[in-house]
Amino acid sequence: MAEMAPLASAPSRPSRKRISRALGVFGVLIAFVAIIAASAPWVFSTKALRDEIVAQIRQMTGLVAISQGKAVFVVLPQPHINIEDIGFTDPSGALSIDARVLKGYFRVAPLFLGRLEIAWASLGQPKMVIDLDGRPLPADSAIGRAAYAKSDSAQAFSADEATLGAVSLINGSARLKSKLATSDILIDAINVTLDWRKLGAAASVTGQARFRGETANIAARIARPSDLLRGGQSAISLQIASPALTLSTEGALASAPRPQYAGHIVASAPSVRKLVESSGYFVRLPGPFDDFALTCDASIGASNAAFSALRLRLDGNDFEGALAIQAGEKRPLASGTLATNLLSLRPFLSTLPTMVGRDGQWSRDLFDLSVLGLVDLDLRVSAARVILPRFAIEDAAFSVMNKDSRLDFNLAQAKAYRGSIKGRASFASADESGLILRASSALSGVDIAAAAPGGIGGSKFAGAMTSSGNIESSGASMSDLMRNLDGQAQFTLAHGEVGGIDLEQALRRIDKRPLALAADIRHGGTTFESASFGLRIANGLADIEAGALQSPSVALRFDGVADLAERGLNLHAVATPSASGENPRREAPTFRFDVIGPWDDLAFLPDVGSLIRHSGAAAPLLSRKPDADKPSAPGAGGEN
Repeated sequence: MAEMAPLASAPSRPSRKRISRALGVFGVLIAFVAIIAASAPWVFSTKALRDEIVAQIRQMTGLVAISQGKAVFVVLPQPHINIEDIGFTDPSGALSIDARVLKGYFRVAPLFLGRLEIAWASLGQPKMVIDLDGRPLPADSAIGRAAYAKSDSAQAFSADEATLGAVSLINGSARLKSKLATSDILIDAINVTLDWRKLGAAASVTGQARFRGETANIAARIARPSDLLRGGQSAISLQIASPALTLSTEGALASAPRPQYAGHIVASAPSVRKLVESSGYFVRLPGPFDDFALTCDASIGASNAAFSALRLRLDGNDFEGALAIQAGEKRPLASGTLATNLLSLRPFLSTLPTMVGRDGQWSRDLFDLSVLGLVDLDLRVSAARVILPRFAIEDAAFSVMNKDSRLDFNLAQAKAYRGSIKGRASFASADESGLILRASSALSGVDIAAAAPGGIGGSKFAGAMTSSGNIESSGASMSDLMRNLDGQAQFTLAHGEVGGIDLEQALRRIDKRPLALAADIRHGGTTFESASFGLRIANGLADIEAGALQSPSVALRFDGVADLAERGLNLHAVATPSASGENPRREAPTFRFDVIGPWDDLAFLPDVGSLIRHSGAAAPLLSRKPDADKPSAPGAGGEN
């Protein structure tokens, strides 16, 4: 016999869902009613609501809030408050904020107990003015109590337990003021969030801001802000990413006795010049200062900075070494030691005024000497290879020093074109004369053909050159410097050649075809064993003294004047057979010639008179008196 089913059965699954939903709605209604009941004093009183929030902000931060705008309490979907047209300021005046609206979100649990506690807030369109030299930390605020408490004391531990929250700034702006800055710094389009939930916990800042038209992403974290407030130190990290600058650093920041940061830095920028100018400083830097990249360990204080384990890239050059910057009485002092495999000075020299103008003469553009007063410098550099606009040197060790508007270059040693070179030069600023120049140099065994492959003044030379000299001058332009140039120099060449003139052939053929020599000897060259000459310079004119060239077959003597100011040459030379040559004759032939004209277009001019004398057919024309064919002047000779 079949059993009958019981009259009552378990509820169906849909019925259970309806009961759960009903219970959820009922719970929300109870919570809503409880929140309304607990927060009734603020829901129905705008003044009470505003006063409670103002008091809470004052208690946590020390900032005094002022608002006459509308205040609204909103329960759903999350309890929060909206206060319009609210301002904040600290008693010292170091910080002031005017916001279009404050939106503060409350913690739910305290609401059931009738308390308002802000968990996080946002400020819409805040306009901030911040004095970086001030300290907006009243001692009667939660942050102030943490700052003034002694480290590791009971007061410090108690203060660190205070609860804060998070604040978002939406489309804000800030004006930063400081005694150290020549003008205020303006930052706009600020959209960042400061998350500092507890005084003894870490604080972080993330978001974006715009500075001088460029937006930067910012991420920073301070492990122990309360320790920094008490004069201690804390681990810190910072990242900035923008078109003008990319920066990443991690290290430790100490706030007392003076601010000091020690950590690792990685930075890069397309243009240091534009980065400096974007900060409000318009400085004439000695070079493009492009393609900047830096990796180093840094120790940075309020008045000094040291960078070690440094790897620096600038204008296509890579350096390693150490640098230090220290604030001075008049200007900062930068010092350091750098090493590089390849140093191209072309970018650094590209911003200097041209030496020669478009007219082919020395430039008359005035020197800009402001760079001499930019920074005091004590820099030592070693480079495996140095490239300049027209030549290169190797294994160079040099120093650059600038102090009291005097710039000194000292090349201690270098190899150059199979020889060696050293020298020094100083440039000083003078109010009346402009620039004062003093320089000296010494070369030994330099292959002149390799150093100047294009020749000098259109003529090609070869040989191992040794020289020494010193010069000095003053002037406001390159033209002035060359006109006022004084000094002396001595040059010797060994085992070389003068291209473009065959003096040996000239002496061998001068008796046979003297009048055709001007064209015939312009091919080939003259080899020599030694050559030497001296320069004595006064007021831009260089007297060429004791010029001599010696080969087994030719002896050449020359002198003249080089007009350094006007870039011209007037050289006179006499070639004779060498006394050591084969079959020397009693009446040795003599070949005279001049080299004259501007440096860029020198002219080779044989002495026509001496060539005619060697010509049997034309010699009588030269020996005839100049006035032989002219009629006698009245009253000159003859009968009366």
